[in-house]
Amino acid sequence: MRPDARLLVIGPNRFRKAAGRALPRCQRVDTGQPLSAVWQAGQQPFEGVLLSLTASRKPTRVIRSLRQVAPATRIVVACAPTAEPNAREALQAGADEYVIEPLTRPDLERAFGILPAGPAPAIPATDRSWAEEQTQLAAVLKSLADGPERALQRMAELLKTVFDASYVAVEIRQCVATAGTASEPVLQEAIRCQEAQIGTVALGRCAHGSYAASTAARLADYARLIEAVATVAHERAHWQNLAWSDDLSHLRNRRYFDQRCDELLAHCARHRVHLTILLLDLDDFKSYNDRLGHATGDALLREVAYLLTHCSRESDIVARYGGDEFAILFWDAEKARVPGSRHPSDPLAFAERFCQAIRTHSFRCLGPNSPGEVTVSGGLATFPWDGTTREELMRAADAALHEAKRTGKNRIKLATSGPNGTTALHADDAPPLDQADG
Repeated sequence: MRPDARLLVIGPNRFRKAAGRALPRCQRVDTGQPLSAVWQAGQQPFEGVLLSLTASRKPTRVIRSLRQVAPATRIVVACAPTAEPNAREALQAGADEYVIEPLTRPDLERAFGILPAGPAPAIPATDRSWAEEQTQLAAVLKSLADGPERALQRMAELLKTVFDASYVAVEIRQCVATAGTASEPVLQEAIRCQEAQIGTVALGRCAHGSYAASTAARLADYARLIEAVATVAHERAHWQNLAWSDDLSHLRNRRYFDQRCDELLAHCARHRVHLTILLLDLDDFKSYNDRLGHATGDALLREVAYLLTHCSRESDIVARYGGDEFAILFWDAEKARVPGSRHPSDPLAFAERFCQAIRTHSFRCLGPNSPGEVTVSGGLATFPWDGTTREELMRAADAALHEAKRTGKNRIKLATSGPNGTTALHADDAPPLDQADG
């Protein structure tokens, strides 16, 4: 707002005179009658309205009326220190800011965002328009699908901007997010859920000047918003996790595997790194169901799922792809564990890591009537040699898997450019684990 902006001042005579002394360059229109003020605000443009809460018995009604006739005008209310709770109600009714009497020039200039004469400095974030703040907040809310941690981090970054804080720390339900350079908090507000404290939000010193009297109230509003954002983000993450999980094995399901595979293929294409898909299928799984019952078959699948997860890296994606078929996705998400090792494209590494782990495991769920040793067959395909899309890689891996089944089971087949399109490795030919890549 310009120093000579048009300002509508509503309040008793002493209040209007104090406003004139504090803002001598503003083009003021003074009135002691709220009804007259609302009429004037609707008839001629004002860049700001300064309202004393003592001007009316129902100031919130006056604020709502002013907001209706002049929706873009900045409304600032003034009150005595003891009436600060009423000022907070005024903010909820539509006011943009409040100041504590006696009126001072710095407080009013800050509240209205009045720029000093000369080259325009950067406007402090506390004076950003309500519309801009809401736009930033909308962007945060749209990111809830990214998970609670990311949503909380964006809230911390938003608060740093909104309050022009040098540092913001948000802690809720053992999740912590910070923005700025760490420092001692000068303002802190509890985050509550149903009257119980579940976290805190704290501000370091103000980056430019000092905080306004209304900052504590605004921080309390944001504390309530943080609780709501965290709750929604956790709920969305919970339901999304259920949608992407297999009920029986508790692994990721086919829907998640396909989506993540498409994302990682795009990443690998951009960064020229490798990605490998391994399809595994339990050999003669039907015999376990027929002889021991479906409950035992389900228990067998759960134990196999545990072994596959245990043998994989944290970045690998293990999914139950359907029935007794599992899919594992390997990609170069991290540096090699052993100096000189490469992407785990060597079939020996896969055979040792998965086939041997399953073959040597004692499946207690099968009991003494087990039809025989539990083994798996697999098909392996690697980007970019065996395909550049998920569909191509899955077809190549599936064809290799069927070839492994046809040629004796308990083995891995590679989708390669050999005479038969695949290369076989029997699981018993696997090397020691310390020779495996990754």
